[in-house]
Amino acid sequence: MKRVENSNANKNRELWVDYARGLALIMVVLAHSQIPWKLFGFVSYVIVVFPFLTGYLMKDMGFKDFFAKRITLVISYYYIGAISYILWIFLVPEAFRKTDNVTYLKNFLLVRTDLLEKIPLPIVPLWYLIFLIVAEFMLIAFRKFHVLPYAIVVGILLRFFYPGALPFKVDVAFSGLYMFWLGKFVKEKRTTFEKFVGIIGLVGLITWTLVALFVDGTSWNMDYYGINPLLTFFGEIGTAMCFFSIGILIERFVNISKNTNSLLRRFFVKYILGIPRLFSDNAIFAFGYHILVGGLTILITIALGFTVTEETLRAYWYIAFVLTFGVMVLLMVLLPKPVKLLLTQPDSFLKRSGKERSSWK
Repeated sequence: MKRVENSNANKNRELWVDYARGLALIMVVLAHSQIPWKLFGFVSYVIVVFPFLTGYLMKDMGFKDFFAKRITLVISYYYIGAISYILWIFLVPEAFRKTDNVTYLKNFLLVRTDLLEKIPLPIVPLWYLIFLIVAEFMLIAFRKFHVLPYAIVVGILLRFFYPGALPFKVDVAFSGLYMFWLGKFVKEKRTTFEKFVGIIGLVGLITWTLVALFVDGTSWNMDYYGINPLLTFFGEIGTAMCFFSIGILIERFVNISKNTNSLLRRFFVKYILGIPRLFSDNAIFAFGYHILVGGLTILITIALGFTVTEETLRAYWYIAFVLTFGVMVLLMVLLPKPVKLLLTQPDSFLKRSGKERSSWK
């Protein structure tokens, strides 16, 4: 029975979502590899892909189901964050530390990941987990009181003001509601969007590129939306549409390639396009550990006698990216699923262990 359920789940799975999410996660790893500022501005827009995909997949639910489903994200944030905090205060050289341990701890607990020099860097990407649960709570509440359209408009307008970032990403969640709505809208009109997927993707890419390179980047973590929030808004929509199109086109290519006799094409689909799916399947692990893995890689190079400073990291960012990306892929492939679950979702790990013990009796 379990195999039949898994088979049905795989049939209903929309593969384009995996490819879009996986590619976005790889670009997140790239963004945190000390890349040049212009390239970072371009890559920074990728953050919108995750709420867009969440909105696309999101189902209507009440508060009870919401808390039962999403509480694991809160646990993951504080669990992975605690691991990163402990390793940071004991292993990171003084040259890379900008404040005291108490300040690091306070900002970690309050999810003030916008204070980049006052929070352990490996914790920074985890902000999205708290942002997601806060944003979804807002969506359910505003929808319940029939004010969601007004809330989305107000959230967008607030981007033009800079009152300062709030704890627990409340402000970012409010201003980002529109991207969840966009994902849901695309879901409802998917047939229409798919008819023009090539044009939509091209226009999206052009919009994204022009705004990122000639205006400014976006930084949801910092509650910063560029020097021109209106153009940034269009750049974010363009990015989401670009990834939607890329995901759909890759899915079509994969489906066509299933029946091909070309060994090269089958190799490409399984091992090259399999990498984004690998990242998608291990999304929390990738979010939570890529900076930590990169940092440990740097410590190993220092131990081997190499001189590594912030300046050398910026100069040789491409080496830092390749090393971090390569180690992450190896870890995701080689680590058993229970180990990755233990490292990311201890509550789910304990539930799984309990079920396995029950089945042995």
